[in-house]
Amino acid sequence: MLKKLILVSIIFLVSVSMLSCDKLSGPSPSEILNNYLDASLKGRFEEAYSYVSAEDKAIKDLHSYLKENEKEDNPFAQALVSKVSYKILKLDKSEKKASADVEITLPDLGSMFTDVMGAAFKSAFGGGDEKEMEKELAQKFESGEVPLTTKKETFQLVKEKDGWKVFLDWKTEKVKREKQTKIQTLLAEAEVLKESKKLHGAAQKYEEILELDSEIVDAKEGLQETQKEIKSFEEKQAYIENVVLYDIKAKYHKTYLEERVPGVEFKLKNKGNRTLNEVEVTVYFKDANGTIIAEEDYHPVLVTKYSFSGDNKPLKPNYIWQMEADHFYKAETVPTEWKEGAVSAKITNIEFAE
Repeated sequence: MLKKLILVSIIFLVSVSMLSCDKLSGPSPSEILNNYLDASLKGRFEEAYSYVSAEDKAIKDLHSYLKENEKEDNPFAQALVSKVSYKILKLDKSEKKASADVEITLPDLGSMFTDVMGAAFKSAFGGGDEKEMEKELAQKFESGEVPLTTKKETFQLVKEKDGWKVFLDWKTEKVKREKQTKIQTLLAEAEVLKESKKLHGAAQKYEEILELDSEIVDAKEGLQETQKEIKSFEEKQAYIENVVLYDIKAKYHKTYLEERVPGVEFKLKNKGNRTLNEVEVTVYFKDANGTIIAEEDYHPVLVTKYSFSGDNKPLKPNYIWQMEADHFYKAETVPTEWKEGAVSAKITNIEFAE
């Protein structure tokens, strides 16, 4: 009898001890997740932050968290928040970690788009007030007319010294955000380099982007286009040696309307084996010290579908181009400091005929 009494007492004490230990261990992962979701979805962000893991808090402090979740006094947004609900479907737990599948029901923004845009147009073109529009939408959706959608999300929890916490992996989120910012910066830099014809630099930027994310479409297309431009540029540069620019003359001309007009004349010869639809010549004007003080671009050869003049002719192999007698290219922007006759010139661009 005594042995039986002792055995019962031991069982009772063990049971009490287990219950006490369970209470001391704090709320379960399910309770913590419920608390976090309820606080987060209902806008109690300071409380929600208290349920977040220490690893996440090391990445984002309370001030930053509150700032990114701060809400404006918008009744429309508040009406939407009131329609959000959730349900924990399943929770798997080990000693230090837990994973929970959660079903979240929230307003279907896609279906609401028509109503929102209609109200926006009404406000914009009907003289309505923006705040009034927000109130109208809030009243409509508070009355139960909100279309809802359901999605499933998985939440991770970790057990820390002071109990279970929600692990949101803000470190990975931060890395992704920084990566995206870097990609956008590199894209902008590549475009600037491309526009200024620094093609190799632009290609390098696109390659850096693709090292970060090989699926960025803008970078893929940008790199392909830039590589084509580089190939085209190198092909043109190699051929320009076959286009001879000679008999350059620069002086003041007298016309019917003006006494002194700066002007230039020159000739071109295509010594290569390809026909050219465009030749651009840049003339540089110098002062008495030989310093370049101005420049002008001319297109003696320019074949386009918009040109109907007699000059709309390609420069074929072995052909020579020259201006008509008593004609010259005006250089109206050349300053008075120009020393008459002091010029240099070079071919700066060509385009091949198809």
